[in-house]
Amino acid sequence: MHQPIRAILFDADGVLIHPYRFRAWLEREHGITPAMTAPFFDGVFSEQCLLGRVTLADALRPYLPGWGWRDTPGAFIAAWLETENAPDERMLAAVSSLRRADYIVCLATSQEANRAAYMRTVMGFEQRFDRLFISCEMGCQKPEVEYFQRIESELGLPAGQLLFWDDNPGWAAAAREHGWQAEVYRGYADFQQRMQQFLPIP
Repeated sequence: MHQPIRAILFDADGVLIHPYRFRAWLEREHGITPAMTAPFFDGVFSEQCLLGRVTLADALRPYLPGWGWRDTPGAFIAAWLETENAPDERMLAAVSSLRRADYIVCLATSQEANRAAYMRTVMGFEQRFDRLFISCEMGCQKPEVEYFQRIESELGLPAGQLLFWDDNPGWAAAAREHGWQAEVYRGYADFQQRMQQFLPIP
């Protein structure tokens, strides 16, 4: 028997935000392919930037010439932030409905510092959510046990009262292993239907 849900946590990219806009823009406008950028994203970005240990500008600097990017790291980052500012308004409306129904609604995402600040301010997530759990500010990330433990501690809730939505099956599985209720996000219609087993979405 599931415990009653008290807090609902959402991943950002692929759940609240339409994904891969910057990746498509880089290839379309600059001929920079995912294969070219994979060593960066799979390496220093994931291992250092997402944990707040290295700034994105410093991490990018040695890679950009090899990709053929002729502008500054700052211009690269600005384009990244702008093209990825693509929220799914249906999901944000669901977030608002859940908050009005007195659920604690949180963001649970892996981001580096520039995008974390952009989400908080320009995208308005500071006002839209009760809490923001962002990897670069916490020094840990999904699927690390510490990430889930820190969130439980800060919310003051037991694992079983947390419901987590992520488009990465591995991260959802890790949350379930830690005792959370967790679902894989596969689109808004599927989300709306499967949320009915937990609580109604107005």
